Amino acid sequence: MMWESSSENNAQMIIRDRQGREYRLQVDADEDQYFTAKLLYRNREVGRLQCVLYPPDKLVIGDILIHSDVIHAPEHLGAALLRQLVEPKPIDYRRRGLGTHLLQFAIEKARQRGIKRIYGSLTQEDITNNPNLIKWYQKHGFEILPPSQENIENAVFGISLDLR
Repeated sequence: MMWESSSENNAQMIIRDRQGREYRLQVDADEDQYFTAKLLYRNREVGRLQCVLYPPDKLVIGDILIHSDVIHAPEHLGAALLRQLVEPKPIDYRRRGLGTHLLQFAIEKARQRGIKRIYGSLTQEDITNNPNLIKWYQKHGFEILPPSQENIENAVFGISLDLR
């Protein structure tokens, strides 16, 4: 990942997918409560990370989403006219390594803040939408746990990463 610019409440960075395409990661944050990172390609959101901070030592991953149905606006008049005749095909941005970039960004942000533990919840809908999700979190060092009081109501699993 390369930093493009940085400020306290709105930082941007550039990341690349497995094919080398560049994406802009725009971060909006209230440094004491949350941060949201939007992954943009050609100025359209193709992914999002939402985290909640519980100072001094916890970060909750609220959601990591990579879109599977993005339709980009035409870049010039000819393309716009053609779009009137032909239905554009949505682009699926999953399986390009973008979710991994978002997760690594959350882990790095947590480490910078001195967070000791990252956790979150997995629902049946999450697992149905991505059957490899449990293995993906495990590959990144997360423990898969039975749901507990700290998980959302409809969680079927909790995820936890100890940063100590």
